[in-house]
Amino acid sequence: MITTIPNQQASISTVDALWTLIQGQTASVRKALTKRILDEAKEEDIKKVMVKKSLTQAFKELNQGLAKHNARALFSE
Repeated sequence: MITTIPNQQASISTVDALWTLIQGQTASVRKALTKRILDEAKEEDIKKVMVKKSLTQAFKELNQGLAKHNARALFSE
């Protein structure tokens, strides 16, 4: 008598799958990936700071009556 086992579908999260792939890489590749991820995170932080400074300056100028143009026109169609 032949019995078969039904296919079992394993579900693995994307993060777990990526982690497994990364663990299988050489130390130099893992180091390069780590550096790239950290550099990208730093760039995002820098962009957030720049946007915050820009908005702070814009609101300061607006409140002091120093705005030289109608900012609403920037968003009109």
